[in-house]
Amino acid sequence: MSLLDRQLAFRADIAADDESDDSASPGMAIYRNAYRGRLLAALEVSFERTRRWVGEDSFTAAACHYVLTHPPRGWTLDAYGADFPDLLAALFVEDREVSELAWLEWQMQQAFAAPDRETLDPASLAQAGYGDDDWERLIFTMAAGFAHLPISTNCAALWGALADGDAADFAVMPQDDGALLVWRSGLSPQFRVMSSLEQKALAALADGACFGEIARDADPQHLGGWLASWLGEGIFSRATIAGDTV
Repeated sequence: MSLLDRQLAFRADIAADDESDDSASPGMAIYRNAYRGRLLAALEVSFERTRRWVGEDSFTAAACHYVLTHPPRGWTLDAYGADFPDLLAALFVEDREVSELAWLEWQMQQAFAAPDRETLDPASLAQAGYGDDDWERLIFTMAAGFAHLPISTNCAALWGALADGDAADFAVMPQDDGALLVWRSGLSPQFRVMSSLEQKALAALADGACFGEIARDADPQHLGGWLASWLGEGIFSRATIAGDTV
């Protein structure tokens, strides 16, 4: 057996999810416990507000299930937990705020750690002197940590309520026609709630659509207000047209 084969077999033994396996040596059992303990601790750190909201027992049960079914795919524990909000959505079907809160926690951390990007401010865009034809073909690059998610609850308010405690008196309410937006401005991760129409426009821009395409589908008054907000909040990193960048 080659060294690589031995390493792969050792990793498979550590990550094995068969709790009834009696063939493991005492040493392997120690490795397994340590491995699972480290992953569980990583989830507790990454989803600290979610853990306080659902309670220690419920969180630990969900986290243990995740550890057994989602082995790490990266070299750092900072990347472990990307799919945890999806698992929570399946486990807490009647409590949608749980997975939405977990998504917000995860994306805020990802925004903080995202590679730096420059910020496109209103003055820089104005100085470019784009004409109508240029705006038709203008493509925006999004800010560091840009992410978005449709939401059905007031999970953003819950995030704030959990900042200083367990939010035991918080009332979960439905959020109609809403979405969450996350990005980083300077060194600070940011988030806010937006409408589904604004989310649709931003998602299209993030996917590479030209501004002219967005303008044809959006209400001009809405689009003007959105653009002013996007530029003021630092949602864009740069604007590009025909090879030019500002």
